[in-house]
Amino acid sequence: MRFDPLTRSLLWLLVYYAVLVAGTLFLERRLPLVRDAVSFELQSGITQRQLRRTLEAGGEPAAEGGAAAEERPSGALRTALAMAGVLLLVIPVARIYMLTKQRQRWDPSVVQTVILLPLAIAGIVAVVRNSLALAFSLAGLAAAVRFRNTLKDTKDAVYIFLAVAVGLAAGVQALALGFVVSVIFNAAVLGLWLFNVGGIYAGEPRPSFTGEFRVRDPERLDGLLVVRATAAGPAQEIVEATLHDLARAWKLTQRVPGEGGRATLTYQVRLKKKTSPAALVAAVTARAAAHGVTADFQSPPPP
Repeated sequence: MRFDPLTRSLLWLLVYYAVLVAGTLFLERRLPLVRDAVSFELQSGITQRQLRRTLEAGGEPAAEGGAAAEERPSGALRTALAMAGVLLLVIPVARIYMLTKQRQRWDPSVVQTVILLPLAIAGIVAVVRNSLALAFSLAGLAAAVRFRNTLKDTKDAVYIFLAVAVGLAAGVQALALGFVVSVIFNAAVLGLWLFNVGGIYAGEPRPSFTGEFRVRDPERLDGLLVVRATAAGPAQEIVEATLHDLARAWKLTQRVPGEGGRATLTYQVRLKKKTSPAALVAAVTARAAAHGVTADFQSPPPP
């Protein structure tokens, strides 16, 4: 059974979260370290009396005594687990961002930021923890650095805030909270996108995910596939099914009819990484040979 790209993406998301939950529950029962990292409860911080004692001690929190401190795993191990967990939580967020930006060109820098920013935040929070001295040092460093970047779409800023939230949750050993935030955010984004809530295309039908994709950026085209067929109708179905398998994006731009059911079809094509122009032409010619198909791959037109 062959699913369209939208259905495959939704199934991938459901399977990913199901495997993530099952794997986490399995590890929780065997590794106390994982159980601590996925705790639903955030640390409540310190009281006013503890804060005064901390300041009097030079900014470092009082050491916890007894066997509890000795049994606690090393900071490096906890930090590594937090960063690995946050990476697993933000991968589906980045995928949803790319899926819902198919009408527009998604920003690669936003995708990388959504993945890398939570890692950095989780590491920073794990380093700072309850140390006031480190917190003030971090604030001073952040104030000395200026970040100048303008997002192409203001809605992309929401993904940055989500990355911060998930990174903070992982840094304070509350990956379960980060999981909840990730799932609800993805569900909300998918719902708004599928129903086009508040979109400028609210009065138009959703683009078809079972046929052609929109080639969003002409500069990213690999070329033009020109197909000549003696039986245009059946041949077009076979050609487009082949493009669905071998091309990342494609669009029928021209259909010139001829005599006796002949036609010339021209497609804008962006190939998959593992597909070469020669392989695409060979596949189209072989699959539609019964309909008198010949094909060639041409360079894209100049902008």
